[in-house]
Amino acid sequence: MTSIKNPPRWGIEPVPFQHRVLRERDYFILWSSLGVGLLVFSAGSFLSDASFIDAMLAIVIGSLVGSFLLALAGKIGSDCAIPSLVSMRPSFGIYGSYLPAMLNVIQLIGWTIFEIMIMSKAAEMLVGKFIPFYVWAVIFGIFVTLLGILGPLTVIKQWLGKFAIWLVYASSIIMIISLIMSENLPKLLSSPGSGMSFFPALDIVIAMPISWMPIAADYNRFAKNSNSALRATIIGFAITNILFYFGGILLGVTDVVLIIGAIQSIFFGFLILILIVSETDNTFADVYSAAVSTQNIYHKINQRYLIVGFTSVSTILAMMIPIAQYETFILLIGAVFVPLFGVVLSDYYIVRNRKYTEDMLFGKSALKIGFAAIISWSVGVVVYYLLSPLSPIHMAELPKIGATIPSIIVSSSLYLIMVRLKGHRERKVREPAS
Repeated sequence: MTSIKNPPRWGIEPVPFQHRVLRERDYFILWSSLGVGLLVFSAGSFLSDASFIDAMLAIVIGSLVGSFLLALAGKIGSDCAIPSLVSMRPSFGIYGSYLPAMLNVIQLIGWTIFEIMIMSKAAEMLVGKFIPFYVWAVIFGIFVTLLGILGPLTVIKQWLGKFAIWLVYASSIIMIISLIMSENLPKLLSSPGSGMSFFPALDIVIAMPISWMPIAADYNRFAKNSNSALRATIIGFAITNILFYFGGILLGVTDVVLIIGAIQSIFFGFLILILIVSETDNTFADVYSAAVSTQNIYHKINQRYLIVGFTSVSTILAMMIPIAQYETFILLIGAVFVPLFGVVLSDYYIVRNRKYTEDMLFGKSALKIGFAAIISWSVGVVVYYLLSPLSPIHMAELPKIGATIPSIIVSSSLYLIMVRLKGHRERKVREPAS
């Protein structure tokens, strides 16, 4: 039996070959589980403003495209056995990767607060005021801390693979079938929508799988086979993303707390309990990756201390802050990673032809600051914010083409152009004068 070492033994260095033990089944379980969530129901409800045809096309296409991009980001990790933020170093430079690392920690702590608040609210609604909200927050905080300390291999193989995932699958099937059999489906089929076109709907769907891109390699770096991890990531996430976006349309409720109440009233309390279980893996992933992202900057800090610290802070804030007031702020921070990975994927798959060396990642000659990547990323972020209705600088007069795909195309194209121009200039400098 393969032994499982504690997370601090890995840090941000490449995972030793003998510990790359996760198989295709493991990744299907992991990413199908991470595709399940109350937040997906909430996002899916916004698609009710589109016609049924446009909504379903957006759900299927957006889930497949988004899951493919997610898997490509994860494949850098499984090819090179490195976490996500380290995969940015060849393009952004070691110091250049520090800003994305800090932004990633901020958004991951924000989502941890959100998840703890949601789990605690659901548990409180399930048992009444007998156990108050803050007690549940502490209970879930302790449990998530334990999962983080155990690390991804134990969580995936033991907690998810042997227990939690079967509850998640069972509850998901029951909920989707019940929603399909409800009176909402006939209304949805005949509804012309209220003005949302295909591309904005696509943007809403594709945002969910892409939101996991900054942490994908943190888990896919443990893959026994890189190609099998790629397949399982695409298939696993796409299936549950499609199902839960469709369920969100049928449920038709945007507020997450109201969604909990709706599910409880329709499906009885035991499904709420199962949904609570399904949220723990999302929270674990946020906390664990926040610790790994921090180690990209401060690699000597013990990973366990970071996990305990981040979860403790998140638990306290979950008891103090009405998370709904800054949920949009978290989404806007997460949006900066959309064009960022346009740069990272272009660098790895096109510029470097899938060849990252250890010297590029950790060596003394490694790039310190990648100006071409930073400039391309910045332009892509501006494009995203101009096109996104969530943004304070959104320009409503621009075409309704979504923000995700255009920002990826702009950042990727600009980066490739700048790299090619730089290479051309360097070749001319090396050429002897005629």
